[in-house]
Amino acid sequence: MRRMFLSAAALALCLPAHAQTAGNAAGEAAIRKVSAEFAEAWGKDDAKAMASFWAPDGDLINPWLRVAKGPAEIEKLFQDEHSTIFKGTTYGLKVTGVRFLGPDAAIADWDATISGMKGPDGAVLPPMPPHHVTLVLQRKAGKWWIEAARPVIAPPPPPK
Repeated sequence: MRRMFLSAAALALCLPAHAQTAGNAAGEAAIRKVSAEFAEAWGKDDAKAMASFWAPDGDLINPWLRVAKGPAEIEKLFQDEHSTIFKGTTYGLKVTGVRFLGPDAAIADWDATISGMKGPDGAVLPPMPPHHVTLVLQRKAGKWWIEAARPVIAPPPPPK
């Protein structure tokens, strides 16, 4: 029993230190690259490329609560959005943080904007309110995959 307790305590002490290792600099750079490539694919209305960043079992719940599981459903969601309101738009994305949960798992935060939307009549619409995206990523076979993405548009603050 004592040995099991000491082993668990040693593991608990090692995990936070391991999450802070220099190897995470390369992981963070790779996650930032995935983020930039996603924004680039968005600007090209390339639903297939956008969905290619998701793991086979990954999911996306968009701000309007549409759920898509797996790259095929996620690609369909992006196809639907980019054949209407988001066609020809620009996705401004800033990675605001990357937190490692271990050597192969991370949470990333994006602050993002969408501009260049047009209404059904072709009239230019104002930019979409800024939104925040929280992603869970996992490295498998040397590649960082999005396991889950949750974009959220904040409601206006309550009156004072």
